[in-house]
Amino acid sequence: MTPRTEPGGVVLICHNSGFGRAMARAMQAGLGRDFAGVLAIHRPQSRLKAWTARLRFALRASRMERRIRRIETRLAHEAEHAFDIAVDPPRGWPDGLDVHYTPDPNGSECVDWLSARAPDLIVVTGAPLLCEAVFGLPRLGTINMHSSLLPHYRGTQAEFWQVLEGAWHTCGITVHFIDAGVDTGGILAQVPAKVTGSVTPQMLRSRNLIQALHTVPDTAARVLQGDVHVQPQTGGGRPRRSRDRTLELRTELLAKLGYLGPQAPRNPSNVHAGQAR
Repeated sequence: MTPRTEPGGVVLICHNSGFGRAMARAMQAGLGRDFAGVLAIHRPQSRLKAWTARLRFALRASRMERRIRRIETRLAHEAEHAFDIAVDPPRGWPDGLDVHYTPDPNGSECVDWLSARAPDLIVVTGAPLLCEAVFGLPRLGTINMHSSLLPHYRGTQAEFWQVLEGAWHTCGITVHFIDAGVDTGGILAQVPAKVTGSVTPQMLRSRNLIQALHTVPDTAARVLQGDVHVQPQTGGGRPRRSRDRTLELRTELLAKLGYLGPQAPRNPSNVHAGQAR
């Protein structure tokens, strides 16, 4: 496909990850030459820093905290493996695509890069909160993929809270406009997920990412065509934050799922179960 050189089109903001590259592939397939480029968030960590962080954790963490971390890491690896089997994410970005790497999508150099491309629409599938200089730049606005049925569970790691609190009716994904609030913008699309009490937050996240590969490009195309109905949000509680996931709550969740008992589950939940297409 011939790279786009004229201003406009759609720019994707995502992490430099398997999911990010799979989303870029899906966006290119769905949007063609309207897909203008990727702002890829990349924060490399040296081996020394990684080793130092692991050592610091090992020395300071309690025995229970180390156990919880080991289980969570294993569950994350299982969910990542299930995602890779289901999606087969590419090792690289689509050929000819304009990709800009950055540790901070709110930095001035990113604003300059985006301004030079003057996108009609920005699509976000993984990023920190964006400043208005970024999300307010496109002519049609900026849309985001969130892993709950908004207005439920705004903020980070919605799947953790959904599983902990058994809020299955809130599971699924939402594509919404970004505004100055935290996940408070108008809703463009929602896809519920069918889940059971045996699913882990990590596996639920993988299901959401798989669904997003279908829903996000489709929604972006409809925004470009002006074929959308925006539903304002009402209600909803305060946004959840990463620091709200205390060791006590993480322990409670794993105990609820049976991972701290003598007969812990051996097999992760099927990533395809209940997947909406």
